[in-house]
Amino acid sequence: MQSAGEVTNCPECGHQIRVDRRYVTWCDKCDWNVDPSPVEDSTPAWRLKLEHRLAESLYRELETGAVHRPGWDAARIAAHVLSALILLVPLACLLAGIALLALYRPLWLSVPLALLAFCLTFLLRPRLGRLPTDAQLVHRDQAPVLFRVLDEVATAVGTRKATAVVVDADANISYQQVGWRFRPVVGIGLPLWAGLRPQERVAVLAHEFGHGRNGDAGSSWLLAGAWSVLDELHQTFSEQHGDRIRREEGYEDYTGATFASRLVNATVGGLVRGIAWLLLRLELRSGQREEYLADRRSGEIAGSEAAARALERLLLADRAYHAMERALRFPGDVSSLEAVRRSVSEVPAREIERHVRASRARETRTDASHPPTYLRIKLLRARPATTARVVLGISESAAIDRELADPAHRVLAELRSEL
Repeated sequence: MQSAGEVTNCPECGHQIRVDRRYVTWCDKCDWNVDPSPVEDSTPAWRLKLEHRLAESLYRELETGAVHRPGWDAARIAAHVLSALILLVPLACLLAGIALLALYRPLWLSVPLALLAFCLTFLLRPRLGRLPTDAQLVHRDQAPVLFRVLDEVATAVGTRKATAVVVDADANISYQQVGWRFRPVVGIGLPLWAGLRPQERVAVLAHEFGHGRNGDAGSSWLLAGAWSVLDELHQTFSEQHGDRIRREEGYEDYTGATFASRLVNATVGGLVRGIAWLLLRLELRSGQREEYLADRRSGEIAGSEAAARALERLLLADRAYHAMERALRFPGDVSSLEAVRRSVSEVPAREIERHVRASRARETRTDASHPPTYLRIKLLRARPATTARVVLGISESAAIDRELADPAHRVLAELRSEL
């Protein structure tokens, strides 16, 4: 039986490699077995090729220091123009309903038609950022240390201070502008937060606040409203889950209503999907540029090495979530969040390096708006090292954890009941 610290030879190149039975055995010379279970990616080939080309070109621009702030290039302008046109759809429905009531007669026909137009207006109304009804909110008086750090990071970044914090069970840290007043709200996902060291927490927060400073495409109310309209149209004019089940089971019915439904889904639905594809393609470059710039801002505030390590921790997000899930399913001597800390902190540097190389093989990204993670890490370490402008001490970090203990307990209790 092999044990930790044992060595073997790579079957591909013969290079001597270390073996740790707790983790994947791989070769750091030829990358043999660096990604033993590749994730199937259903993203179309054209989009992967486009994203790769954009990520590489933007990396070269930022590596030379050519880009310092978001730019209004032709693609970004076109995305906002297209979004404005999409938002005219619910407005047109509203005006049509008013015109029918005011100008069309007889009333027995105009009233039902106007009601239909008003229903479409309500259905397609733009929905801005909003919090879930069951969100675990944390306000300033509940977490003074946390908000003091958040305010310090926001001031250093040069953006508005957070009005509230949402605690949830997602392996993610987020920033969003909520409601018509666009109030900044920071989301803290317990699995990721628990696995971060103090200065890495500053780096992730600085990255998220950087989006507010940049005023990036993802936080634009115009784009957000357009995507909410497109999402509603897509759900309305696309094949539903029940339709797919009947088709796969062979229970096809060929009534006139079914034919009409398929015709509408193919025409109107196809148009909606085409517009969504165009808007997404227009947003790609600006979205990826914003991520790189937010990373740079993170390095300036928290220190470049802390920002790079925080991105490496993101590659362990799934591991952190599964550790929390196991601890909830099978309670032991340590708490769920302590189990997350141990599972992440015990990962050796060699295993983290494997995850980075695997991200290069997969071109792993958080979502389509993010460049590949390995390029983001590479860019932070390719530029001159920077020192931290905001420092979070161990005692302050522990105080924040104590402030978040009550909402964290409620989030974990809810997740435990779901499991």
